[in-house]
Amino acid sequence: MLLSRRVPLFWAVFVAVSASLPGFAQENLLALRLTWLPGHLYTQETTTETTSVLAALGKEDQKMRVVQTTDIRVQSQPDGGRLARVTFRSMKGEVMLNGVQQAFDSDRLSDASPMIRDSIGRSVGRSFGLLYDARDRFVGVQDTADMASQDNKPSPSLEAIAEAGDVARLYQRSLEMGLPKTAVKVGDRWTTQEKLDFPSAGPVGIELRSRLEAVMDYDTRRHAKISFDGEMRRADDSVGSRKVTIGEGSKVFGQVLFDMERGTVSFAAFRADIQLEVDGKSFPVRQQVTTKLTGFKHE
Repeated sequence: MLLSRRVPLFWAVFVAVSASLPGFAQENLLALRLTWLPGHLYTQETTTETTSVLAALGKEDQKMRVVQTTDIRVQSQPDGGRLARVTFRSMKGEVMLNGVQQAFDSDRLSDASPMIRDSIGRSVGRSFGLLYDARDRFVGVQDTADMASQDNKPSPSLEAIAEAGDVARLYQRSLEMGLPKTAVKVGDRWTTQEKLDFPSAGPVGIELRSRLEAVMDYDTRRHAKISFDGEMRRADDSVGSRKVTIGEGSKVFGQVLFDMERGTVSFAAFRADIQLEVDGKSFPVRQQVTTKLTGFKHE
């Protein structure tokens, strides 16, 4: 399936010190925006566990667990911007299909079933670029043709390139899920509304309600802890015209730990409870996603 938050003297010292830290401004406002550092390699490990309850379709439940390693290499641009090149380096896990459990590893694809080989082969080793301007604002995706290429075809189709662009934009939005668009302080709440294009399910509207819970130490560094929850719903009139759509009652919630010095997310965890509609039949899909920053180094 297609397819993760005090005494007077001490307080005076704290304010003076925190005002000099990256991310802090007057009145302890925090600008929690992704800041890519040129010449650095970021490595993420993402674990996704998905359960599809298929009783409504007369089938056994499907379960899948995938561990994906992603590299992000950052390059400076002539105009002062940044290009973050994303490469899906490896993927492994297990899937329960029709009562049979199958393990897979991108390093040993010859041992996997043809369906799994085809699915993983279209992702592992592929890359695309995320372009940001000099003020760390997202500009757009680049070089998605590599994601769309197929081993048995000389050039990707326009449809494949469009789908690869959707995947790249979804990944970019996942990097910023829950983050505020303006500076905030502890206790602040904000709401964001997004419209995302999923390759199979089409446009989906997501409304997130987020809160900056605290500033805390995580892995010896100062982090902002953000929690969020929200709803997902179909964003067009595609009922009956698409084989797969997102149904009413789909929800998402999670937490993010944002590294205030490095300007990146160190840890994210979210859960999505999705009502998926396939050929007019609805069934629940539960997905839990955990992402950790496992590597950060200057190359």
